[in-house]
Amino acid sequence: MLTVTELNQRASEIIRKNQKLRLLLTEGEIANLRTEEHLFFSLCDEESSVRAVMFRHLAERLRFVPQNGMEVIAAGSADIYEPNGMFQFRVTDMLLQGIGSIQKGFSEKEKNLSEEGIFSDSVKKPIPENPQKIGIITSASGAALQDMLHVLKRRSPSAEIVLFPVHVQGKHAESEICHALETADTQNYDVLLLGRGGGSAEDLRVFNSEKIVRAVHACKTPVISAVGHETDFTLADKAADLRASTPSAAAELATQKQYPEILSDNHEIILSVSQIQTGDCLKILLPDGAVIVRAERKEKKYIMNESQKMQLKNYADRVENKLSAVIVKMQKQAESRNLQMPSLFDAMRHSLTAGGKRIRPALIYAFCELCGGAPEKADASACAMEMTHTASLIFDDLPALDNDDLRRGKPSCHKAFGEATAILAGYGLICAPFSLIAEDDSLTPEQKTKIIKILAREEGASGMVGGQVLDMQFETQEHVTAEQLETMCLGKTGALMKAACQMGCLCGGGTSEQVENAGNYGLALGLAFQIIDDILDVTSTSEQLGKPVGSDAQEDKQTFVTILGIENAKKRAEELTALAHEELRKFSDSKNTEFLHALTDALLIRVQ
Repeated sequence: MLTVTELNQRASEIIRKNQKLRLLLTEGEIANLRTEEHLFFSLCDEESSVRAVMFRHLAERLRFVPQNGMEVIAAGSADIYEPNGMFQFRVTDMLLQGIGSIQKGFSEKEKNLSEEGIFSDSVKKPIPENPQKIGIITSASGAALQDMLHVLKRRSPSAEIVLFPVHVQGKHAESEICHALETADTQNYDVLLLGRGGGSAEDLRVFNSEKIVRAVHACKTPVISAVGHETDFTLADKAADLRASTPSAAAELATQKQYPEILSDNHEIILSVSQIQTGDCLKILLPDGAVIVRAERKEKKYIMNESQKMQLKNYADRVENKLSAVIVKMQKQAESRNLQMPSLFDAMRHSLTAGGKRIRPALIYAFCELCGGAPEKADASACAMEMTHTASLIFDDLPALDNDDLRRGKPSCHKAFGEATAILAGYGLICAPFSLIAEDDSLTPEQKTKIIKILAREEGASGMVGGQVLDMQFETQEHVTAEQLETMCLGKTGALMKAACQMGCLCGGGTSEQVENAGNYGLALGLAFQIIDDILDVTSTSEQLGKPVGSDAQEDKQTFVTILGIENAKKRAEELTALAHEELRKFSDSKNTEFLHALTDALLIRVQ
């Protein structure tokens, strides 16, 4: 019995020892070129392709700059990349032969079709502003379909959507796509979306088919192409009436004048529209004419209107102003004892003022007002929560834990002030909240006791700290289940979310039942929040996220993305968001209930 690692090692050893595979010359065309630290590309002919790698020190000796479409003679050896079992050609040298036959064929085909006027702007049809019948031509099992449906359901919930399932690569793809285009064009659709998800140049090659290009051009119905990723470009894209960079972007462009944007100036109308959406259907039209109708319950979507956005900003501004005053007070108290340590307080300010969403303080304020309390009753708890959370981020970023250099777009505390000062700043921020709450004259002794108890419990070994410990243990554990990961995240992320909601209820004089419901809401929201963070870690840039991305993968961490995949992770986040909404519905309707509903959905759509 072999492990997968041993299997790959044995295959690699066999290939390395085979003299016939050690010194080879192969002729092919460069495709899928990625210039990173090394050169990664494919070598292709009309029927096959092989992955190839050329290490930087060898690539630097080349007398030409490799580009897609170049015909080359490559010298090297066959190899297996053991971590993923991928067969590849390890290139040691290349000789440029000219433009490859595949590229020549593409260029010649593009020139001939262009001369016929097929790509001319004058034949492009306008995309309707309010499409009510939308056809999708793509694979029924691909992620591209789910991406398009997700956008269409959100932006145009009343539209009828019909899928024409086709293969998007392989020997049947060309005929099936042409037939789907011809069929759909006779059925009075407002717009057709044609596309697939990303892939290699060989995977996308069918969309350069002259038959498909002519079928797109012949359509009387406007066609939006959505083939691959941002940098992919095919002849079908040029023939379409509008080219989108991705399948999701195609759905956005098809509904650019649709709900909710056309109603964004009147949130009352938006809420009325979303309330009457009781269901939506996806019709799947099979080649034999049979129709499958898939009905799904439509959850109410809460759109954060301008008033609610301002409410969130006001909460953030309020806690930031209070935090500044608290730090000044703490520094004066230290100086009154002849403790001159400006670097410590500079480090605290550095992390506290780094920005961020201030979600936890916002939850405290919102639940306080939801339970009938004034905002000033929540000030101390909001500051305490943000200081606790900031301390946890300082500790998380340390080399002994996550070893992150950026936090909220700024250098991490230990990078700016050194590890020792960062650790002490974290201690200062995690201790201060208890005296801050204890000294709050707006709360009763009973409220203070309960709030302090919740904060201490949820940040400790049975909450946030315990979750962090599990996170460390999972780094060395061979297999982690989704259930185990959820348990860890309910501590690491969910505990402080739960604490914030419950502390807010207590500040507002909420009942024990309201405190319990608020805690359940916080746990569901916290877990959904963490799942979305895992997704963003692989789909965003450092500039967008304000911290390093891809660090989980580099550290071989188990995340919801690695265990469930992106699509299933999104679905789980949606399920948890629905649970959070259910807990909110146990509270009486009010302005703050609507705010919390809208905030909940706003946190979910960070990945959309």
